[in-house]
This record gives sequence, C-alpha cells and structure tokens, in this order.
Amino acid sequence: MTSSATAEAKREKPSTQDHEDTQEAKLASNGRWAAAITLMCYFYGDLTISSTMPKDPRQSDWLSTKTPLPALFSCLAYVFIVTWWGPRFMRNREPVKGLRHLMMFYNAFQVVFNSYIFYQGGMNGWFGTYAPICETCTFTNQPKSLGMLDAAYWYYISKFVDFIDTFFFVVHKKYNHISLLHVSHHALMPISTWFGVVYQPGGHATFMGFINAFVHVLMYSYYLLAAMGPKVRPYLWWKKYLTTIQMIQFIAMFLHSMVILIVSDCNVPHQFARWVGSMSLVFQFLFMDFYIKAYRKKGASLLVCKLDNDLLKRVVRENYNQPVQANGIKPEAHTGAICKVAPQKLHSEEDSDIANSIFSLRYRVAAS
Repeated sequence: MTSSATAEAKREKPSTQDHEDTQEAKLASNGRWAAAITLMCYFYGDLTISSTMPKDPRQSDWLSTKTPLPALFSCLAYVFIVTWWGPRFMRNREPVKGLRHLMMFYNAFQVVFNSYIFYQGGMNGWFGTYAPICETCTFTNQPKSLGMLDAAYWYYISKFVDFIDTFFFVVHKKYNHISLLHVSHHALMPISTWFGVVYQPGGHATFMGFINAFVHVLMYSYYLLAAMGPKVRPYLWWKKYLTTIQMIQFIAMFLHSMVILIVSDCNVPHQFARWVGSMSLVFQFLFMDFYIKAYRKKGASLLVCKLDNDLLKRVVRENYNQPVQANGIKPEAHTGAICKVAPQKLHSEEDSDIANSIFSLRYRVAAS
C-alpha cells in the first residue's frame, strides 16, 4: 500500500468511528425517551384502570395476565437491548449476513399470525355482530365472547413477537431504522395492550387491536416482498402509503374511543376511552413526525469529498445492486477522483440506508 493510501485509510477510520459514536448517542437518547414514555404509560394505566376496574376472571391463570410487571420489564429490557447493549455489542463487528431467508420466514409468519387475529376479531364481533360503537364487553363463556378473548390475548402476545423487527435492525447495524417512533411504538404496545386484554377483552375496546392487526398484515406483506431482493423493490412504491394508513389508523382509534364520552347510555368504561385516546394521540404525533422527516422534506444532496473511484463504485454496487450510473449517481472525472452525487429524495428507508452507508465512507449529507 502506498503512503498516500495509508494516510487515507487512517483518515477514514476516525470518520467512520465518529459516525458510529453519533449513531450510538442518538440511539441512547431514543432509548431514554422510550423508557420514560413506557413507564408513564404503565403508571397511567395502573392509576386509571387497575385501581378502578375488576379483572376478567376467565383468564386468571393465563400466562402473563396476573400482573403487568413481566410485560413492563420485558418492554424495558427490549429498549435497553436495542438502544444500548446491542449496538455496543456490534460496535467492532461486521453486520450479520445470511439472514434473508430467516427474515422472509419471520415476515411470512407475521402475515399469517396477524391475519388470524384479524379474522378472529372480525368473525367474533367486528364483521357484523358488534355495534359500531358502545359495544359492551360481556365476560361470558359464550363461543363468540371466548373467541374475542382468544383474539385479544393473541394480539397481546403478538406485540412481543414484534420485538424481533428491531433485533434484525441491530444485527444488520441499520441503526437509522431504530428511531424514537420505532422504539416507543414497540415498547408501548405490550404494556398498553396488557390493560386491554386483562380488563376489557371484548366489545368497544377491541376495535384498536382489530384495525391494528389488519395494518400489520399490510406492513409485513411489504417487508416480506422487500426481503425478496432488488428485483421486487420497483413494485414497492406503495411503501409511502403504509405510513399514511398507519396515521389514519390512529385517527380512527382516537375518534372511536372518544365518541363514547359524548354518547349517552353508553355502557363502556370511560377510562378506556381516555386510555386508548391518549395512546392514539401519542402514536399519531410520532408518526406525523416520522412522515414529515421521511417524505415531505426536500431531497437531500449528497456532497462528496475526495474518495477513491473504485471505492465509490463498490459502495454503489453493494447498496444499489445496480451500475454506478443508476439513481442519479454519476462519477465525474476530476482531480483527486472527486465525484458528485445528484440531489435525490430519500423515498424510503432503503434510500436512507444508502445515504448512511455513503456517509460512513466520508461523504457528508446536507439538506438541499
């Protein structure tokens, strides 16, 4: 290796390390906020629901229904692993490769699992048996009542299965995916769902899980197709609309929960209206923030500095799996192999990955 190449390599390493340190600091900040929000959720539920309502006696001996503490500890452990321990464990390691088929299996499982929950919720109430609003939870051993209880309980279990999403991000070192929205959403759902499945596993309160299961069928179908590789990605233009659907979902949940506060003779506990409404607002604000940052900002300009041309080609080839000329990237013959990357919108999380990968090789991302 020449002396100039050695000097370049030495300059490269601190830049990459600085970027990793910045990512870890941001992850730790996201983790602190997510943990605080999760604890607030737990104490709010304990104060407004556990202290004022009786439990459903039909599930007194079911796994993780006697007390919310196992769910709470699991949520906090998840936050700790994905925002602190995991990134530090991976700090001096290469991203884990060869998990594509495992991810495809996981996403396919999630599609089937959430389809089952959605079907059970529909067949036992929301496909026509339930009234649109003010449906009372019966707590009986009638088949449809037990069927809705079954759907509610498996929906609760599914929120722990969702943790695996983030574990994949950690081992792949896709830390930009582990946003405050992502961590808070995954950490909040199990503990908030616990209060629903233990105190109101039927009737009006199950609308949230019913709709959310359907959205997850769409979401994991997208992830399954995306995991199939670059040949499928041109057909995934509808990714942007998934976030819109998620925001509409939370608006619907908020309105559906709040309506019982203004309808007379509605025999549904008002505690759950305030509970679901509050959670819906939190998620709505988080999703709106994500949507604005991901899709509504002007495209980013990737301003490049001196970089070996062969290295540029390798980065583009590995991330885009396309020739160097694709997606507006055009190497420009210049002194010191200076290349320019045309302004582009970051249309998806995949593009954000590319931007971060190039950044780690001494590019600088600047808003246009």
